[in-house]
Amino acid sequence: MITRRQFLIGISAMAASALLPLGTGCQRKPAQAGISSEEQKEIPLFIPDCDWIIDGAVVIDGSGGSAMQGRIAVKGDKIVAVGDFQINEKASLIDAQGLVVTPGFIDIHTHTEDYILAGESMAPFLSQGVTTQVGGNCGRSPRDIKGYFRQLPATKINYGLFIGYRTLRELAGVSGSKKASADDIITMQGHLAQAMADGALGLSTGLEYAPQHLATEEELISLCRVLRDYGGFYSTHIRNEYGGVVQALDEAIRIGLAAEVPVQYSHIKAGYPENWDKTEVLLAMLADANRKGLDITADVYPYTFSSTDLGKKPLIHSISEQGMEAAAADPFVFFGSDTGIYSGGRATHPRAYGTFPRVLAMLVRDKKVISLETAVAKMTSMPARRLRLADRGLLKAGYKADIVLLDPAKVRDRATQDSPMLLSEGINKVWINGRLAWEEGSTRTVAGEKIR
Repeated sequence: MITRRQFLIGISAMAASALLPLGTGCQRKPAQAGISSEEQKEIPLFIPDCDWIIDGAVVIDGSGGSAMQGRIAVKGDKIVAVGDFQINEKASLIDAQGLVVTPGFIDIHTHTEDYILAGESMAPFLSQGVTTQVGGNCGRSPRDIKGYFRQLPATKINYGLFIGYRTLRELAGVSGSKKASADDIITMQGHLAQAMADGALGLSTGLEYAPQHLATEEELISLCRVLRDYGGFYSTHIRNEYGGVVQALDEAIRIGLAAEVPVQYSHIKAGYPENWDKTEVLLAMLADANRKGLDITADVYPYTFSSTDLGKKPLIHSISEQGMEAAAADPFVFFGSDTGIYSGGRATHPRAYGTFPRVLAMLVRDKKVISLETAVAKMTSMPARRLRLADRGLLKAGYKADIVLLDPAKVRDRATQDSPMLLSEGINKVWINGRLAWEEGSTRTVAGEKIR
């Protein structure tokens, strides 16, 4: 179990370094005075105390820095060495020639609470390289955060939750058609504080949906101020994703600045052709808000149609390809799936099964919208920083051994609009907390950790 204290330890260093090239954690001994470069090469390499080693892979450490050829050594649930070191003959050796090794992928935006609680197979996510998920998005979450984690079976991935605004209304007894009164807001603040104390990561809203559209800006500021004492943040499906999208994002920025809390802008989009030119404005607003001191980032999924688009015949692509790609390349945007999944692994949108391999196949390999190093950072260290995870999101000594081994030439999504439940390909192996959780062609499950 990850406690909130463990979250916050070392976060200052994490925030400063997450997007910068990092040391390998295990280099040759420092150069010694009076020793030539040729003699220096003969100095023995470090031999790590470890259980197993990945050998021969291209290492992409999640920082956004350049790839390197190297090794990864793991002992228990921790990475103990990365880079250039001597093989411990007692350790198991995994030959990864021709493959790429990365940190486990972190999906900050899912709707998987019931699926996880039912103890379902994690194959749709493990086959994408996902090792950590966050649910309770868009204002809907379990009412009892502590009770949810108490009931949770041994999770097969690391998992965390937001507390939802709609849930807070229900806990406070605010009826569906009623605006919250001053007393109601005080009651909601109390429930929010309890949820945060019980391990919630922050507050989520879905302001485009009833009854959440009744929330006022002042009310949301009052609630978000509660988050400051707990190191939480505000995650928002903004009030309008179409004609009023610019004004809706401006509201989210004002809330974050007034409450002095970080903001996560959920699934950035400017829907329908008449609004597609607003994507550039939205991205400029993110940059401007950060310049003004607000820690705001957004997430995007690599598709041009949403779940609501699927109900329309013929299918309408409400998101422009150019806009999606511009968001994917923006320095303040990373990837999230917006996965909805039901009993038995049933899903209606292919993003539940294909988001992360689709990024690697379409945006990196095929279209070259972003580099592989940048894509990996946007799936690992960037969401880890937003979640204030001090020991995940990087391949670095001392970090949890959430690790993905993939074939960059073969990785791809297979899920489509017509067949949305096809597993992705090219994710060779996945380890969670140092234990093998996925091996392509076989089914393995292990216990993850509760992220709170």
